[in-house]
Amino acid sequence: MKKTNKTIVIYLTLVIGICYLFGLLELLTKSGLIYKIFSVIFTFIPVISALITKAITKEKSKYPLSIRVWKNPKTWIVSALLPGVMTSIGATLYFLVFSNKYSGVFKYGMMTGTNDEILIKSPFTFAVVCIVISALMIPIHLLELGEEIGWRGYLLGFQVEKYGERKAVIINGIEWGLVHLPLIYFGFNYERDNWGAPWTNMLVMLISCIVIGIILSFVTIKTKNCMYAAIMHGAFNIIGEVPVYLSNDVKRGLLGPNPSGLLTIAPLIILSIMLLIVIEKSNKGTVKE
Repeated sequence: MKKTNKTIVIYLTLVIGICYLFGLLELLTKSGLIYKIFSVIFTFIPVISALITKAITKEKSKYPLSIRVWKNPKTWIVSALLPGVMTSIGATLYFLVFSNKYSGVFKYGMMTGTNDEILIKSPFTFAVVCIVISALMIPIHLLELGEEIGWRGYLLGFQVEKYGERKAVIINGIEWGLVHLPLIYFGFNYERDNWGAPWTNMLVMLISCIVIGIILSFVTIKTKNCMYAAIMHGAFNIIGEVPVYLSNDVKRGLLGPNPSGLLTIAPLIILSIMLLIVIEKSNKGTVKE
């Protein structure tokens, strides 16, 4: 247990220390350059922290990366498509409540600097678009591999040893959310003019990381492979932008329309609670690679 505690402390000290150091430097210099660098390398900090921790403690990953996801095709498909399904449900809920914000036009060209757009009039069409994009973008999903190798592939296993599965996935999600806060403070992922920003943005992001973190941790524990979490994480990041470019104001608010809003994350909250209920039951369906 002492080795487990040491591994957890070293990893968290590194990853949290590096992230908050970047935040402090940007706060002191107000250059904007440090923030830009930080936002680019953020996804690599967890895997670097894991490698350093492993070199110090000699403790190996409990849920190592395996690219052989084809050995578990059902989980692979779910990991790739679930984010699209849940995003479309959450965004539909948001646009039902705030119908004046739904444009019916997907301004996807704004992501690439063009005026390209397509009409999306019905919730069904919207859901199909989300799922298709999610399926086609699997190679891009792996851009989040750095975060998942560190947080779910390395740290989570030691936290499960110390706390048990249920507590571990919650604690992991909280800590994962905390390292995002320096970025959110400077306007990442939310609008700077949101009510109460940046503090409300930071709070909502923390909640989002806990909820999504539970789901990512669950699939990692059940498969013993952090690759599925990387696919799912990347899918959430990509598909999460679709509702934004369907809105009239094209803004990321506290309630939505992207999945990290308090209203749009409601379906994911329900799913995460369900997973917490069953997470420490029989592991007969666990896939080992």
